[in-house]
Amino acid sequence: MNLRKINHFNRYFPIIVGMIWLLFSCNLTKNVADNEQLLVKNKVEIKAKHFKQNKAGFNAKDIEQILTPEPNARFLFFPLKLAVYNLSDKEKIDRKNKRKTSKCVNKKEKRRSKLAKKLKTYDKKNENLSSESRKYKKYARRISSLQNRAERNNLKKCEKKHWTERLGEAPVLYRLNDKYRNLRKIRIFLKAKGYYDARITAENKTRRFNEKKVVVKYKIEPDTVHKIRHVYYEIDDKNIRNIVLKDTVHTFLKSGKRFDTGYLESEQERLANLIRNSGYYNFSKEFVRFTADTINKRKQDDIYVIIKKDTLNNIYKDVFKKYIIKNVFIYPDFDAREALTRKEDYFLSHDTLIYYSKNDTKYYFLYNKMPRINPKAVMKGIYITPGKYFNLDDVNATYRYLASLPIIKIANVKFTEDTKYSSDTLAYLNCEIRLTQAKLQSRKTSVEFTNTSGNLGVGANLSYTHNNIFRNTEVLDLGVKLAFKRLSKSDSYDDNSYETFFGGFNSREYGINFSLRFPRLMAPVPMKKFMKRRNPKTVVSGKYDFWDHPDFSYTVAGGNIGYFWNSSKTISHGFLPLIADIVELKNPSDDFLELISKFHLEETYETHFIFGSSYKFTYNNQFYERKRNTVFLSAETKIAGNSLVAIMDWTNREKENGSYKINDIVFAQFIKGDIELRYHLKLLRDNDKIAFRFFSGIAYPYGNLKVIPFGERYFVGGANSIRAWQSHSLGPGSYVKNDSLESFPNQTADIRLEANIEYRMHLFWKIEGAIFADAGNIWAVNSRDTRPGALFQFDTFYKEIAVGTGYGLRLDLSFVLLRLDMGLKLRDPELPESRRWIIGNRPFNRDDWTLFFAIGYPF
Repeated sequence: MNLRKINHFNRYFPIIVGMIWLLFSCNLTKNVADNEQLLVKNKVEIKAKHFKQNKAGFNAKDIEQILTPEPNARFLFFPLKLAVYNLSDKEKIDRKNKRKTSKCVNKKEKRRSKLAKKLKTYDKKNENLSSESRKYKKYARRISSLQNRAERNNLKKCEKKHWTERLGEAPVLYRLNDKYRNLRKIRIFLKAKGYYDARITAENKTRRFNEKKVVVKYKIEPDTVHKIRHVYYEIDDKNIRNIVLKDTVHTFLKSGKRFDTGYLESEQERLANLIRNSGYYNFSKEFVRFTADTINKRKQDDIYVIIKKDTLNNIYKDVFKKYIIKNVFIYPDFDAREALTRKEDYFLSHDTLIYYSKNDTKYYFLYNKMPRINPKAVMKGIYITPGKYFNLDDVNATYRYLASLPIIKIANVKFTEDTKYSSDTLAYLNCEIRLTQAKLQSRKTSVEFTNTSGNLGVGANLSYTHNNIFRNTEVLDLGVKLAFKRLSKSDSYDDNSYETFFGGFNSREYGINFSLRFPRLMAPVPMKKFMKRRNPKTVVSGKYDFWDHPDFSYTVAGGNIGYFWNSSKTISHGFLPLIADIVELKNPSDDFLELISKFHLEETYETHFIFGSSYKFTYNNQFYERKRNTVFLSAETKIAGNSLVAIMDWTNREKENGSYKINDIVFAQFIKGDIELRYHLKLLRDNDKIAFRFFSGIAYPYGNLKVIPFGERYFVGGANSIRAWQSHSLGPGSYVKNDSLESFPNQTADIRLEANIEYRMHLFWKIEGAIFADAGNIWAVNSRDTRPGALFQFDTFYKEIAVGTGYGLRLDLSFVLLRLDMGLKLRDPELPESRRWIIGNRPFNRDDWTLFFAIGYPF
């Protein structure tokens, strides 16, 4: 395609798209009758002088989500599925379907009659035969086959939809009853938020040029919200009353707060857990009731929290009874299938081992074969204690610990009342902890084909896992990998002198790694409360990797010790107090040496040692499927070299060329910080969503090594970054690459700024589409990097932001998501400042497009 044709395409493409859009828009009401209207939108408008969304607890979008029916799904603000549905003539399709259905029904009936006759014949043949004879068994097999065919015939459906009906969507019509139903829904919703006197109206707005299209507009005037004035407690049982009143500081019902049924539900759950934690095993949230006095001119409501015995009937007489744990029986190798088969005999066949905890509390371990798990390892997370009152938090902490052990497949905690020792006011519980073990060892071999950042590759991985290596639930993971890739050369680079392996691959990688996970905190100080609340893990890991790049090769060998724990369901932490890596560069090409020498980057690529620590904080609520807005936030910091410098200073070691060295190897000294934010906003229909990501990172060298080692530097571009550029091919800053020396993209730097936004839409079947925009770049922070335009400057960096856009298709197979993204450059910082926006300055060419095939979402 020559430049003239590209220029014509750029000029007429918007006109063609506009004409197609107009054509389809006029045809949307093709299958809407004269006395019907197409529902275009349910719109909610909130009118109030002092209405604030954060204080009100809702916004217009929240109300629009509860309105039904939902209008036809839109793609780029256009109802694409409705347009597809309207492509065919429904009257012709209906006539054709009737003929096909009638023919199918007749054929189906003939087949059913024929099969019935055959079945009757074989049944007669078998009447006088012995059930042990060969003929009888032969006819029985034929009868079974005929019955299966008859069943399949009965299940066969004759009505088949046209492809436009399968891929498209029928028009959503406006009904008057739907409007009245939505008015009631809005009224109920507002009352639940404390707005009892809201004024709600609805009006229909038809389109000026097409009266068959209607927008239903709901106007809401919320008025003054009801607030909580006082909270009163009506609790008959003195013990429960004391428990509740002592913890009112954590109540959701506080004076001056908005009267919201959501707060009532949260308080109901809180009180039930609080009471159960005090020994009331049979108590639940259904036994906590609320009444409210809302008849008040000032809209200040009084709430009554009611827990009364007379409201519970005699059926629940044990609700106010406290329970003490009598015995704890632990089955570390429970077999549910065998227990169902043998019943009582299974439980009687176990041997008993009595385990005494540190405070001489007795636990019973029951085995029917040699134990594979050390009882001490199990007991580290058993918080249910004999002799203490039942506590729900202890049960949940026990579940969390047992579920975190890979050797435990299923954990079931069961309580039964010991009636022998129980009375009317106090009872005893026996606890059974049944643990079904997972597979002890596993091996996995996989072959993978990759297209990472446009670079084709093939690799093999071999992994081995032992879930109980030292019989204390420690997990050992071993992995071996071998991979070959074909790295893309620069567009103007034609030298073919680089070594290639089989199949034209010019890069290879192999390595071995291991990790040993301990289900506890391996620390010199005992931290029992921390263990119970946070469920920490200790991981010791090591690796050796070799990567043969066309420009150079390098090896990485090292290991680390890390602690990982969760402070809540959404917040996790990772602290690595010890990180030790040695990175060695080998066999650099002449062009590569000339390049790094030209821009004084030799120190970046020299053999070095990293000794440091890191900490990572993660907040993630994306697993909440019902939440409309989800957030993923990750912040990580890494510090290296400080302790080694302190030791060198203390021991009066001499520097060589301004740096300390260990066995003639320099060690790096730097601080590095990253922050990544992902925000997903679900739209109203078909799982469509808007996904946003922002990434910012900086690595600052100081002290012993004046540059950041190449393994710690940032890069952009590729399938999961700025998709209009290949991986490592963008930046730093406005630096223009020298293609005669830089045969393969390898641009790295010390600062990275990046923002991405994607509109993800469901198209049909398992196919999804996405429109995206990416922006960002990398920069150098150190003046020793002399690449022109590479240095970060506050007054110019925003002028060096690269911008790309594109479209993608995704195939969601549940177990894996295949992704095809095509990126297009919009703004290229390599170009002169006045011509960096490609649109308006030159036609697009082949080098402006990049295609990626990848697995999983980019973020």
